[in-house]
Amino acid sequence: MYKLLCKLYQMLESIVDIVFRKKSDFSTWVIPKEIAENEEKGNKYQPSTDSLKKVLKKLKITQEDSIIDIGCGKGKALYIMSKFPFKKICGYDLSKELVDLAKTNMKKLGLNEVEVFVADASNFNKYDDYNYFYIYNSVPEKVFIKMMKNIKKSIEKKPRNCTFIYLNPVYDNIVKNNDFKEFYNYKSIIKWFNYKCYKIEVGETNEKNNCESYNYFFT
Repeated sequence: MYKLLCKLYQMLESIVDIVFRKKSDFSTWVIPKEIAENEEKGNKYQPSTDSLKKVLKKLKITQEDSIIDIGCGKGKALYIMSKFPFKKICGYDLSKELVDLAKTNMKKLGLNEVEVFVADASNFNKYDDYNYFYIYNSVPEKVFIKMMKNIKKSIEKKPRNCTFIYLNPVYDNIVKNNDFKEFYNYKSIIKWFNYKCYKIEVGETNEKNNCESYNYFFT
């Protein structure tokens, strides 16, 4: 039953890609060669949900903000981010196959300003240009720990207010252990479509932050 529902979901989303997203290909799930050969490097590709738009609307994004999608896959989240006034939008993925597909999708949609490249989250450390970070549970725990350490090092080297957006926040505790504080929680009826947002503010006190929470029945 689960596999049937997954196939139906992909089919419906693929129709949306064709009709409303200029025949792009965001919606079919993929296990790229790099992951098939070494599952410790990453997880299979599934597209971000359209609810990312609702999450981003809750954030006060300006033309001074830049965002990077960690494990961008085919670029569905990048497409959604392009609807907001980010100064810079980038994404990287371990899989060249997926990066090539993302570049093709961006070209079809006329999003030439979006940059996509191949990189490994376990050792990528060029985060200084970004104050927004996004991930859809695209890497296993060991890689996630290294990734968060590199993000934290970047913030320590170049102090700035930062926001971390996390779809399906399996490693919530690791984010919080790196001094990010949860401030927004978007709940779907399907738990792996839940979003959490965290922040680090320069000069912030250790006072407890209130977390805004919303429950939704759709993704």
